Amino acid sequence: MRPIHDMLRTASGRRSFHMPGHKGAAPFGPEDLYALDTTEIPLTDDLYCPENGIARAQELYARAAGAAETIFLHNGSTAGIHAMVQLYAGEGDTVILPRNAHLSAANGCVLGGVRAAWIPITQRADGYCYIAEEDALSALDKHPEAKAMLLTRPDFYGGCLPLTRVIEKAHAMGIRIVVDEAHGAHLPWLKEVASAGELGADAWVQSVHKTLPGLTGSAALHLRSAEDKPRAMRILRREQTSSPSFVLLASIDDSRAYMEETGEDRLAAIAAAADELRRLLPETGYADAHAAWADTGLLFDPTRLVIEAPQGGFALAKILRENGVDVEMADIRRVVLILSAMDEPEDVLRLAEILRANPPRAAELPVLPDMRTLPEKALDLRVAVMAPCEAVPLAEAQGCVAAASAGLYPPGIPLVCPGEKISAEILNLLRNAGTRERFGLEGDNLLCVKL
Repeated sequence: MRPIHDMLRTASGRRSFHMPGHKGAAPFGPEDLYALDTTEIPLTDDLYCPENGIARAQELYARAAGAAETIFLHNGSTAGIHAMVQLYAGEGDTVILPRNAHLSAANGCVLGGVRAAWIPITQRADGYCYIAEEDALSALDKHPEAKAMLLTRPDFYGGCLPLTRVIEKAHAMGIRIVVDEAHGAHLPWLKEVASAGELGADAWVQSVHKTLPGLTGSAALHLRSAEDKPRAMRILRREQTSSPSFVLLASIDDSRAYMEETGEDRLAAIAAAADELRRLLPETGYADAHAAWADTGLLFDPTRLVIEAPQGGFALAKILRENGVDVEMADIRRVVLILSAMDEPEDVLRLAEILRANPPRAAELPVLPDMRTLPEKALDLRVAVMAPCEAVPLAEAQGCVAAASAGLYPPGIPLVCPGEKISAEILNLLRNAGTRERFGLEGDNLLCVKL
């Protein structure tokens, strides 16, 4: 029996509008990956002391990304985010984090003994949560002691925070800007939205597997200054396995080569097809969420499709799934589709036919939870995580101090982080959510500090 193989075969061959960005096809044709899988021998290279193929591949990628140095990652952007959080901050220092940061940002603080200062999110009436430029600027004023600020750009929905003013102000204060650009590996080849590196970030990490044709787990850490590389490498040696996958590294190099050879033109064609679909949406009864969010001050990635559904996002995702189309995610009001250079424009436009054949039916949608108010802080992040803890039933957790982040997915923003007190409102939201709609719980229990 080969249950995982069978599971993957069942899931393959469908129309994929989700990660990984290769969409089930190798950019340079099929390969026998087992034949390429090897280890550090005289004919290969060493990721942590590269001087052969890896060294040259990283140089080529750095040039493409506009970085002084690029380091390939085989534990995904998570490893890169861990490294960025610790790159400019030592134990006891402060790093400013957006509340919608990936869980790895908080874990990076724990691993490095770094204090986290949160930027609260802005929440629209339709539930979209994002970091506003003025809140990022305000956080710099509130925390002049910070060594760095991490920002997430693009977010799940393709929203891109303007970085120019934030970077200028931070650098004037001696604060470094690091960017979780996991969803933006394609930006160096996209004309409409500049990458964090182009805008002056000190370090930025990109998930090659999300929007480029890299294999799952492939990513890249980019550095503005070559002087930061030795420390970054020391941190990454702690964060990643000492046995990197050469197959993953090869897929990073192949992704860059593909984008330079033909991928940039294909990406432009996909962005144009997405724009045409957005133009057609009103006649199908659906709507483009990016248009509704034009007043946020954000830029939006044109290769990220976000479709508003009157019957709700989960219902629309089910309709698409029944028509052989799998989306990246759904929330209460919309679906999110990830497009890449490996997609075909006609497949994007075919979505309009599916939507026309399945007109929406208005439904009463659930009330959206308020994500704007931060819980009361009782302990520092690392102290709470490292303290003795216990699993507490939701019915008994009010007033306890969280030892792990917990919240709802989507949107994936924690309702409570380690060191924060658990309120009745938070518990009510968690109790009313399904098991697969929440994260950070152990069954129906919350991990709490044992006081």
